[in-house]
Amino acid sequence: MDTDVLHGMLIGLSILISVAAGLILARTAATWLADDAQFEIISRVRLVRGPWLMIAGICIAAAAVLLFPSGQVIPVDTGFTASAPNPADIILSALILGVVAAATPFLIVVDVLVHRLPDRLVYPLIVICLLTMVLGTLVGESRIWFVGLLAGLGAAAAFAVLHLIGRLMRTRTMGLGDVKLAFVTFSTAGLFDHWAPALTFIIMMFIAGIWALIAAAAKRSLKATTIAFGPAMLSGMWFGSVLSPFLL
Repeated sequence: MDTDVLHGMLIGLSILISVAAGLILARTAATWLADDAQFEIISRVRLVRGPWLMIAGICIAAAAVLLFPSGQVIPVDTGFTASAPNPADIILSALILGVVAAATPFLIVVDVLVHRLPDRLVYPLIVICLLTMVLGTLVGESRIWFVGLLAGLGAAAAFAVLHLIGRLMRTRTMGLGDVKLAFVTFSTAGLFDHWAPALTFIIMMFIAGIWALIAAAAKRSLKATTIAFGPAMLSGMWFGSVLSPFLL
């Protein structure tokens, strides 16, 4: 089958998955948030009440898959010999891109408003990413699955160490929600390029630093400043992912 057709199938499937996941998240917000007081706060925001978060997730999915290096899962036909594409590679990559893109706007808004990354949303993402990476390693032909799995596990372990150091030293470092989200962000980044997790980390720290400086300037105190790190992680993931094949 033509490479362009396969890429079109990858784009279409990713967007369809994002639409389905976005609808589910929008209609079950009270369930996965699991906190009536926080749901009341969030539901007052006009951005949350409409379809805008779902639409934002679809736009993220469309942009990400358009910039996704399709050669990672679709063999390039050189006119001589080309291996047949593995359907598992295409379907599994579309699943991760679609689901993570759909969840991104919801996680960002919730973390900004109530400084929380809900377990009922983060845990399913971890399970989807973990099972997809393992399944891709077993039945897929692309190397991205092993890279994504290794990046996700390594990042989660590193963030867990930072969290424990913060607890021992009684200082603010990574929150437990950030530790859980680390696997999702870095495993997804690993699909784009083996250097993407490193670029993702650099960009997310840069975004977090700028955000912290702005917040500190507004409060006129750096010590009293706390920021939601989830938005920096997620935005850093997407920027680092789509830019890495071009910059590195």
